[in-house]
Amino acid sequence: MSQHFDSAAALAPIALVLALLALRVPSLVAGAAGLGGTVLAAVAVFRPTADQISISFGQMGPTVLEVALILLGGVMLSVVMSRAGAQERIAGWLERVEPGPDRIVTILLLVFGLTPFMESVTGFGLGVVITAPLLVRMGLGPVKAVVTGLLGLVLVPWGSLAPGTLVAAELGGQGFVELGYRSALLTLPVLVVSMIGVLVVLGRRPTVWLVGLAAAVILTQWIALVGANLFVGAPPAGIIASLAVTVLLLGISRVRHGALPAVDRALVRAVVPYLILLTGILGTSAAIGLAGSPPALEWLAGPAVWINIAALIAISTSGVPRPAVVPLVREALRTWATVAGNAVVFMLIGVVMAATGMAGHLASLATGAGDVFVALIPAIGALGGYLTGSNTGAAAMFSAATTGAAASLGADPLTALAGQNVAGSYAIIVSPPRVALAVGVVMAGRSRLPGAAARALATAVVCATALLGAAVAVSA
Repeated sequence: MSQHFDSAAALAPIALVLALLALRVPSLVAGAAGLGGTVLAAVAVFRPTADQISISFGQMGPTVLEVALILLGGVMLSVVMSRAGAQERIAGWLERVEPGPDRIVTILLLVFGLTPFMESVTGFGLGVVITAPLLVRMGLGPVKAVVTGLLGLVLVPWGSLAPGTLVAAELGGQGFVELGYRSALLTLPVLVVSMIGVLVVLGRRPTVWLVGLAAAVILTQWIALVGANLFVGAPPAGIIASLAVTVLLLGISRVRHGALPAVDRALVRAVVPYLILLTGILGTSAAIGLAGSPPALEWLAGPAVWINIAALIAISTSGVPRPAVVPLVREALRTWATVAGNAVVFMLIGVVMAATGMAGHLASLATGAGDVFVALIPAIGALGGYLTGSNTGAAAMFSAATTGAAASLGADPLTALAGQNVAGSYAIIVSPPRVALAVGVVMAGRSRLPGAAARALATAVVCATALLGAAVAVSA
C-alpha cells in the first residue's frame, strides 16, 4: 500500500503539469503548479534531509544561473537584431543568391542553414520567424512556408547555445560534452526525416540531382555537428553545423550561377555580433586549453559570457537611435522574464524530484516495463517537448528518471538520455506555441495550421521518434 502511495505521489506533479499543458494553460502557470505539487509531495511523502536538499541545490544552482544568463543574452540579441533590421539584411542577401524560377538551393539554404543558425544563436523559434516570410517571397504559399520553416528546426538540442542539453546532462548525471556528442550522433534520423518532409511539401520529384543535393546537405550538417561536438563542445556546435551547410550551398550556387551578391557595409554590421559570439567562444576555449588554465576560469569561454557580450555589441553597432535603446532593453527584459521563468520553474521541478528521491522512485517504477521502456524513452521526451514547447522543460521533467531507469535495466544511460534529448527537441515543431508563432508571422489573425499541414508535421515527429526509439533500443 505504501509503495503505491509513494508512486502516486511521485507521478502526481508530472501528471498535473501535463494535464494543464494539454488544457492550454500557460506553461509558466502549469510549471508553477507542478513545482508546488512537487514540493508538497516531497515534504509529505519523501521527506528529504537537509543535506540532500543543500547538496542538490548546490550542484544545480550554478547551472540555473548559467541558463538564465544564456537566455538573457539570447533574448537581448534577438530583440536588438530584429529591431535594427539586421536579420532582414542577412536574409535579404541570401534571397538574392539564386536567380531564376528554380530556387531549390536557396530554399534548402534558408531551411537547413539560416533557420538552425538563428535557432542555435538565440532559440525561441526565431529561425522560423525569419525564414517563413522569405519562403513566401520565394513563391511558397503561407502554409507550405510555415511547415517548411518548422521542419528546419533540426538542431534544437543546441538552440540558444544548448542550455536544454546542459540541463539534461546535469539532472541526468551525465557529462555535458558526452551528451552533446551522443545527441549529435542520434540527430541523423531527424535530418533525414526533415529533408524528406521538406521535399514532399515542396512537391519535388526525386531526380538524381535533387537526391544528391539533399544527401550532401544532410551529411554535411551531420558530420559538422558531430565533429563540432567532439572537438569544440556543445554550445557552438549548432552554429558551426548550420554554417557548414550555408557554405556548401553558397558554393553550389556560385558554381551554378556565378558570382554571389555583393556584400555591403550594412550586411557586415549585421553579422558582426554573430562573429563575435562564435570567435569569442572558440578563441577563448582554445586559449584556456593551450594555457592550461585552471577549471575555475572555464566560465570565461562559456556561452553565458559571450552571448551577453554579443548582445552589448549589437546594441552599440546596430544603429538603433540612442533614445530607443532604453525601451528596447525594457522590452527584452520583459520577454526574458517570461522565457527564463519558464525554464527555471521546470528546472526546479527536476531538481526537487532528483533531490528528494522522487525521480529515483519513478525510475524504479519504470523498470517494471522491462526493455520496452528503453525503446519508449524518445517517445517520452517527444511528449515533453510537444507539451512544454521547450527542450529545456522536457529535459528538466524527465532526465533524472530516464537515466535512472536505463541504468537499472542495464542499458546505457547516456544513449537513453540522448534519445530523449533529440526527440524532445524535435517534437517542438508540433508544439502549439511554436506553431502559433510561425503561423502568426505569415498568416495574420491565425494561430493554427490546417489539418493536413498539422498532420504532415506530426508524421515527421512520429517517424523521427520511432527511428530514435529503435536506435536507442539497439545501441543502449
